[in-house]
Amino acid sequence: MKWHRALLWAALALLCVGIAIVAPRALTAYQTLETERSATPTPTADTQSMLYVTIDPNNTPEPTALVLKRGMDNDSVAKMQQQLKDLGYYSGAVDGQFGDGTAEAVTLFQSQHGLDADGLAGSDTLSLLYSSNAEVYVPTPTPTVTPSVIRKGEHSDRVTAVQERLRELGFYTGEIDGQFGSGTQEAVRLFQRQNGLDIDGIIGNQTLTAMMDENAASIIITPTPDPATLPVLVNRDNPLDEDYAPDNLVLLRNVLPSDLVYVKGSQIEGDPVAAQALEDMFRAAANDGVTNWQISSGYRSYAYQKELFDDQVDEYVAGGSTYANAVSSTRLTVADPGTSEHQLGLAFDITVPDTDYFKGTPQQIWLYENCWDYGFIIRYQEDKEDITGYVAEEWHIRYVGLPHSLTMYNNNWCLEEYIEANTN
Repeated sequence: MKWHRALLWAALALLCVGIAIVAPRALTAYQTLETERSATPTPTADTQSMLYVTIDPNNTPEPTALVLKRGMDNDSVAKMQQQLKDLGYYSGAVDGQFGDGTAEAVTLFQSQHGLDADGLAGSDTLSLLYSSNAEVYVPTPTPTVTPSVIRKGEHSDRVTAVQERLRELGFYTGEIDGQFGSGTQEAVRLFQRQNGLDIDGIIGNQTLTAMMDENAASIIITPTPDPATLPVLVNRDNPLDEDYAPDNLVLLRNVLPSDLVYVKGSQIEGDPVAAQALEDMFRAAANDGVTNWQISSGYRSYAYQKELFDDQVDEYVAGGSTYANAVSSTRLTVADPGTSEHQLGLAFDITVPDTDYFKGTPQQIWLYENCWDYGFIIRYQEDKEDITGYVAEEWHIRYVGLPHSLTMYNNNWCLEEYIEANTN
């Protein structure tokens, strides 16, 4: 029993020695751990808002199909445009911008290939477009419709018959070629004017019936003004009647070469004698190296002049002027109805295309120096405002004919002064 007790005491002694050795190290480690915990707290995960998803390795999601549509601007659109262009469906620029033209081309492709023609290039449309089954564009034939009217641009036996009839009546002097051109249109317009028809240069049922009537009247020749006769004076003291209208106006686009002058409006008319003088004048200017002319205004009816005058008055009133002041201000630049030379068909506004000014341009300088040689005058000149009643307008010319224009130029007379000098 003594040896058992001795063994127990020995084990206790070894245990004490171990504790003595390990305890300091454990205490140091424990203190270090507590220091770190106090310095950097360990975050606690919040699992309440987490969605647990189990991934199925056998289920791979498919990518969203690409759809090209209006408003897009990228390389995919450009590639599609090029393919559509190669097949004949698209004729616009290959710029990558999906606009109306591209949508129309896509719709044409879809229609021809039996797809939903919605103009959206989805996977079905794109797959077929880039495949060997894509067909070139086949235009749908436009059904032939028998026109009910004869108009400019037509070339037919109907036009030949019209030209022959107009020549019989004295309205047409050109070639009988079946081509409805400018000369034929002017003959039709003159026939309509002298027969009280709508003057549109188009042969409808009413015009054709009147023209082919066996009792149709021949042309009434308007005499050329006598050069010795004084020009007509139109101003506030000498107004024209409300129903006054020249009886031989021509469309300037029909009679003036487009390589000499641009006529801004397709319906701008003028006296034929004055129109010929315009052509002679612009041809001379071109020979002098001055080109790029524009006619912005010609004949104006009484009603149209009234509309221009009233619009200007309304604009001044809207700006704060009284009605009386608005009328006075308007009269400085816009003629009262019946007092405008434009109603004669002999006055024209000459400008330069795509510019907002005329004074000081080569065209204005040439016009001021040379228009007199062709029967024109600068109607409203500087230093003549008290006589004419209008501020200077370098662009407004009036045909008075020779020798009147040269006499006025040599004496520095405006039209009022010239008329007064020759009537006293």
